[in-house]
Amino acid sequence: MLIVTPSDLSLASAAPGPASEFAWAHSPDGQQVGDHGVCAASLMPRDEDVVLVLPASALSWHRVSVPKVAPAKLRAVLEGLLEDRVLSDVAELHLALEPGGKPGQTLWVAATDSEPLRAWLRVLDTSGRPVSRIVPSLWPLKRPQGSDLGSSRSRLFDEDVPEPLHWAHAEGEQAWLDSTSVHGVSRLPLREGSDAQAAIAGLGSPDGLPDNGIWLADPAVAGLAERVLARRFQLVSFPAWLVRCAQGDWNLAQFDLSLSVAARRRQRLRRQWQQFRKAPAWRPARWGLAALVAANLVGLNTAAWHERRLLDQQRQAIEQTLRQTFPGVPVVLDAPVQMRRELVRLQQASGQPSRADLEVLLAALDQAAGDAPIGATRLQFRAGALQLSGWQAPPERVQAIAQGLSSSGWRARVDGEQLTLEAAQP
Repeated sequence: MLIVTPSDLSLASAAPGPASEFAWAHSPDGQQVGDHGVCAASLMPRDEDVVLVLPASALSWHRVSVPKVAPAKLRAVLEGLLEDRVLSDVAELHLALEPGGKPGQTLWVAATDSEPLRAWLRVLDTSGRPVSRIVPSLWPLKRPQGSDLGSSRSRLFDEDVPEPLHWAHAEGEQAWLDSTSVHGVSRLPLREGSDAQAAIAGLGSPDGLPDNGIWLADPAVAGLAERVLARRFQLVSFPAWLVRCAQGDWNLAQFDLSLSVAARRRQRLRRQWQQFRKAPAWRPARWGLAALVAANLVGLNTAAWHERRLLDQQRQAIEQTLRQTFPGVPVVLDAPVQMRRELVRLQQASGQPSRADLEVLLAALDQAAGDAPIGATRLQFRAGALQLSGWQAPPERVQAIAQGLSSSGWRARVDGEQLTLEAAQP
């Protein structure tokens, strides 16, 4: 996967453009860092799974009791719950619920400015690296059911993480200590010469546990963090931190920013269609497509008219032949069928055997049976149909005779032990 974040870790800057830089880490297995760097979006590696990491400075966290409502009304309900908790207009915020959160529960809600986030997503999408997931750099830890405060588990790491977890890193020219616990996410600036005890006290939780947890630091600020806070930090490089952020369960791409594969495909097709339909650069293509469609419609209609004309000429020729050969036919409805019927009548009137006579049917049966005896003990002829039953031959033999008659143009069907043979109807 490709994990990216704005290089200055700030979504509050000027609107990003094609030259805006991202810090990125590429992981071949989602566990280890394969390559990393800082560059414009168009220069980053390509990957089908692109994860955008939002820094802690871009997010605020709110613990709210969400009533049970229909999914279509959930966004409006969240806006009402957060209206008095945020300083900005809640309608301009993008909101997301914690993983597995459903209405009717007390949940963590992440909020961030919608327009800057959309601007970064557009930059990545335009560069051919559409985002499939949006994750926070830190999120509130979730306490397992039935556990005490010191046994909460974070999906950020493989091991149990006591409360809280601290991450010292640089953002711009300032060093920060971001901390997460079951109580939320907090930030503390790290400055040279500040009082360590006062700094640690700023991390205190309502349960009075300010001095526990796991302490991690980017090597670039590890020395400063250890001097300010007077403790040892475990070194974790920034690219490795990005990969671990992508391992969490959080996905901020919710509501109108749903970035599933199907949603991204629909959004991309919609944008392409709008560009094709309105962009001046596509005007020649639109005219060309319209001309091609018109030419095809005209050509298809012309071909269809020509085929109908040929069919009408053939039909008129057949009807004319019927009237000339059999002038006694009063009305022509189906010329080929009527012509065959008139031929049968002429054969019967002249005494010549027709395909509906007993002699012709027996001859056809004898030809289909070959040298072997027919083996039928009962015979009945009525209305041009010959029925044979009481077969001494096996059923396979009777079926073979029926198939031979059918292949010769006769109507032969087997019903139990009875074989019915008649001439095919004209």
